[in-house]
Amino acid sequence: MIKTLPLEENPREKALTYGIETLNNVELLALILRTGHKNESVIQLSQRLLTEIGGFANLSTVTYADLIALKGIKQAKAIEILSIIEIAKRLKDVSSIEKPLLNPYDIFGRVHNQLMFLKQEHFLLLCLDNKNKVIKEKTIFIGSLNMSVVTPREVFKEAIAISSAKIVLVHNHPSGDALPSEEDLLMTEQFQKLGQMMSIEVIDHIVVGWNQFYSIMAKQLFFYE
Repeated sequence: MIKTLPLEENPREKALTYGIETLNNVELLALILRTGHKNESVIQLSQRLLTEIGGFANLSTVTYADLIALKGIKQAKAIEILSIIEIAKRLKDVSSIEKPLLNPYDIFGRVHNQLMFLKQEHFLLLCLDNKNKVIKEKTIFIGSLNMSVVTPREVFKEAIAISSAKIVLVHNHPSGDALPSEEDLLMTEQFQKLGQMMSIEVIDHIVVGWNQFYSIMAKQLFFYE
């Protein structure tokens, strides 16, 4: 028999009565799970889930395998949790679309969800207007990155076609280490020189790792939490 909650402890009733914003993290998760199981209410299941994955913040990186390994979490509940997490990530991306890219954190905030945990290197071009707002985003290359496959001609062709004033170069390191290679630095220098000739400013080259990123222009490694 599934353990149920008294009415006053029911997160659905609390949300209806006082507003969804009054629910704490455990109660919000309980709404997604809906039910507990024998000898454990949905609130208790939610609390245990958060404890076992290391806290609410770790929901952003939890995997299907992590979830179904937990007692009381089967396929349906795991997929529902992951779908909510994915919606949250996409909403965050949408909210940053119109935001000007004024510093390395702004750039990383725009791209990290799509690049951070990829198994292959992706080279991404962001074309900006004079106010540093993105007017086009395009993946130029997927695979082992080097200067011979990412050609300046292809990159600047995209920028010129839409009269872009500035560009940002972004690529990920599947190893998780965001420190740039010597080739990354040489590539950036080459693109900067060509950009100056074409009056298109290369404002940064961001290397994305796991919960970290490197700004080649700032010459600094940043950590993301």
